[in-house]
Amino acid sequence: MKNYIITGLLTSTIIILFFVTQLLSQQKDSRISAFNSSVKYEVKGDYKNALSEIQKIYTENKNNYLVNLRLGWLNYLMKDYSKSLAYYNTASQLNKGSIEAKIGSTYPLSALGKWDEIVEIYKNILKVDSNNYTANLKLGQIYLERYDYATAQKYLEKINSLYPAESEPNLSLGYTYYYLGNLQKAKELFTYVLMLDENNSLALSGLKLIK
Repeated sequence: MKNYIITGLLTSTIIILFFVTQLLSQQKDSRISAFNSSVKYEVKGDYKNALSEIQKIYTENKNNYLVNLRLGWLNYLMKDYSKSLAYYNTASQLNKGSIEAKIGSTYPLSALGKWDEIVEIYKNILKVDSNNYTANLKLGQIYLERYDYATAQKYLEKINSLYPAESEPNLSLGYTYYYLGNLQKAKELFTYVLMLDENNSLALSGLKLIK
């Protein structure tokens, strides 16, 4: 009798484990399928359906970092900036150490013109990652736009020293030097940009300003 009970329990356990495994497998497959389909729609420029694919799995995955991050991006592409920001903020809460979610939130914030909030986000990123490429570059560019050339120089020189073969830091620092009156350094950096990208119109314009 005990053998029958033990056998029955084992059979029941195996059946339960089978269905649980199947359920988890289906859930995993649904996320993979949703993301893959979403990316394919995005590549085609069909942001509406790209968003719809992720929304289908959101209820069961509302605490999933990647799902919220993806919805932040897709809502930004759909120009629903308030929703985009909300999803990016949720992603940041789910993974407090994530820099990419913080950077993501600057996209809708820039569309909303909330530059002071963006500056604060980038400065907070630099507290944990002082050499972060995006934070240093964007802060430098923001201060350049604000005519605060000395502050722009601080951030742009740092990122340019770390990535001297990147066009954008060279270009932004070149204009910073130009407005600070250091024409020799500005010319050198505009030349570097054209060495990397011979048809860069902003670098060509910079050289014309110096001449």
